[in-house]
Amino acid sequence: MITVKDLKDQTETIENRPILFCPNCGAEHSANAGDYFMASPDHVFTCCDRPMLLVIKRIGYEVIK
Repeated sequence: MITVKDLKDQTETIENRPILFCPNCGAEHSANAGDYFMASPDHVFTCCDRPMLLVIKRIGYEVIK
């Protein structure tokens, strides 16, 4: 389970920023530690009553012709 203390400061990160992702509904949320400075370090991120995942979103192109 991902907690606030698992997150890193991403202010200097340009590419491949991790995000919090709900595999149930597809919700995406910030994974920048600074966005949660008021939260307890042990807060577990959940959505749809399930733990969220810390992921890097990858988008690619596929030639179809």
